[in-house]
Amino acid sequence: MLNINPKTIDTGKIVIGLAFALGLVNYLDRVVISYAIGPIQKDFGIDNASFGLAMSLFAAGALAINGISGVLLDRYGARRIWSLGLIVWSLTMFLMGWIHYWWLFLAFRVLLGFGEGVNFPAMNRAIADWIPQKKASQATSIALLGVPCALLIGGPILSWLISQFGWRQSFMALGIAGFAIFVVWLLLYREPGNTRARTAPTLAEYGDVLRNPTILATAWSFFGFGAILFFGVTWVPGYFEHKFELNLMTIGWFATMPWAVSIVGMLVIGTLSDHLFRASGDIRRARIHLIWVLQLLAAASFIPLAFITSSDWAVFWLTLGIGFSMSANGPYYSICTDLFPKSAGAATGIIVTFFSAAGVLIPFLVGWLTDSTASFDTAFLMLSGIVGSGALGLLLFARPSPPTQLRQ
Repeated sequence: MLNINPKTIDTGKIVIGLAFALGLVNYLDRVVISYAIGPIQKDFGIDNASFGLAMSLFAAGALAINGISGVLLDRYGARRIWSLGLIVWSLTMFLMGWIHYWWLFLAFRVLLGFGEGVNFPAMNRAIADWIPQKKASQATSIALLGVPCALLIGGPILSWLISQFGWRQSFMALGIAGFAIFVVWLLLYREPGNTRARTAPTLAEYGDVLRNPTILATAWSFFGFGAILFFGVTWVPGYFEHKFELNLMTIGWFATMPWAVSIVGMLVIGTLSDHLFRASGDIRRARIHLIWVLQLLAAASFIPLAFITSSDWAVFWLTLGIGFSMSANGPYYSICTDLFPKSAGAATGIIVTFFSAAGVLIPFLVGWLTDSTASFDTAFLMLSGIVGSGALGLLLFARPSPPTQLRQ
């Protein structure tokens, strides 16, 4: 077993690397269904709204567990709770490849959400335990690169897998990959040395988290962030298929562009956020201003999508909209560890609960709107309004305490 020392730089690298790998597997599991829309609809005989329900039920499972997992993580640590989540989601993913009844498929989507809903609160708990505050946003951004990397490689790889072997075999392969990363996780990750002495936050401390206006404003903005991400994960392939009648392989390559830009943006903004934080110790300047500006740009980028008729312009505006929004990912999580290092799991659980709520509502609403209007135009305007309101909410209501001494 690997014995890691919290004072060495390698410790941080190990934690970030493991978080990246777990996020990568987590999102490959999530994104595969979006490339299997056609085959799944054909196998089960369902329409867009029914498919959107499957996506929403996954997010409902995650929503139900986000807050609970945050509390458990603060008490028992990332190693135990993240391990349990990983076992649940990997086994569920594997078994979904064997299901032939739609109602049972829907039930397993909820169970998959239970397992995967642990992932991001656990990531932030591990980062709060091992990474100095002055490096938290950059570290979180690197760890979160597993998300756009999964979406970047998921397009060409998963579309090829589904085309060659079928969606069922692709699901089972991803379940096996989850078990493999579970073994690596158990071998490498350890809790910090002071874990046994650490006590769970009190109810009063959790109440402070729930009543904090900055956390609540961040949570609503994170709902808007989730709206864009869940749209990207769920409906981008279907959008190109329905709007422009492209084949699956072409869609796979088109869909990589937003995620490639997101990778660059997350690295740049994460580094910039930490630079501003080291210089000022001011959460509003270093985290909040970056987030609301980026989300407002994302909201503006979705408006032209309601009016364009070219697939090239669709790729351009989707790339800008998703890229701007995703670039703010690291600072969102850093706000939680900045304000509540002891209750980082619970604080992250709150904002991720709002994120999961977007996952419940947005896939179904987009499916319903496209069935009702026979286009994605109204859905794009809806997304722009949601994200824009979150940006303005942060600007107006997220006012954390004055600059303080950095946590080492």
